[in-house]
Amino acid sequence: MKHVEHWGMPLVMAIALLFGCQKSEKVALGSRTAATTVSAVVTPVVSECSTPYKIVLESVTKVGDTWEWVWSVQNPNPGNGSNGTVQDLSHWVIRLGQCATMADVIGAATSPDGITWTPFVPTYETDNAILNFCSFDTDPVLKFDLGTTGGAKSYYKLVISKNLGVDLNGIAFYKSGNVTRCGETCFPGLGCPEPEGEGCSFSQGYWFAKPNVVWPGTVTVGGHTYTQAEGMAIFASSNAGGIGTAKKVFLQVATIKLSGASVLGGATVWPYVTIGNNWLSTLPKLTPSNVKNFNNTAGAAEAKAAADAISTWIEGHHCD
Repeated sequence: MKHVEHWGMPLVMAIALLFGCQKSEKVALGSRTAATTVSAVVTPVVSECSTPYKIVLESVTKVGDTWEWVWSVQNPNPGNGSNGTVQDLSHWVIRLGQCATMADVIGAATSPDGITWTPFVPTYETDNAILNFCSFDTDPVLKFDLGTTGGAKSYYKLVISKNLGVDLNGIAFYKSGNVTRCGETCFPGLGCPEPEGEGCSFSQGYWFAKPNVVWPGTVTVGGHTYTQAEGMAIFASSNAGGIGTAKKVFLQVATIKLSGASVLGGATVWPYVTIGNNWLSTLPKLTPSNVKNFNNTAGAAEAKAAADAISTWIEGHHCD
């Protein structure tokens, strides 16, 4: 097992689904359908099953030869468990599904804010805390030993070596206090390997010019994190004398990253994204006032060519 160091947060969006409450026993899942894997999906993805907590798959991000999955859990009605309130989550656990094993797991981490991450070495075994507290067996599960505090989101990261789809019927269990207790639910979990292919991307115009489009969260480009407001300000900066290379590369790389898991892991666009991202990592964080200062930086020609290649790929693989 590799030791996972401090990570930054990939794309995060505060979208979640409010569910009903189940107490004391396993949630009845008889109405749940068989595993449904969604490939080429744009995160976030929300669960479809009842739980007292909001569970969201915030992002699936390709990082080198691995994929980082990030979920959030939020308590929509924090309280002591009476009058419709829900006690803080103690922890939750997940099953890896049909197509992943612990050999595919590179590392894991938890975070109270999506920024500061605490790595841990994950194991796959029965959750004795749920067994002893609520008297049912989870079977082997991977435990995220971080709960919720009040109405704030908590974040959970799993790094795997496979490019997998999203199983909308992944199985998870939660544990809380004496009133809300424990339960079983579905969640957007690890599915089966993505089919061969390219996937698709939304366009630069979609993310930066289309009215009322909300980004799925911040985007990290060249090692710097940009909010939607910061990205839009760069997009709106002057192109007098021609668009600057840094701006051109930033917009193309950000477009692919914002399109999330819809761009498949084996897509031929990724090497160009890496070239552009690596060049941008040599520059300070971009702003409207400095974005035109980097046209002649070493490596700019290669990065510009990569941006052109990304643009061409998007034109041929545009999401409807």
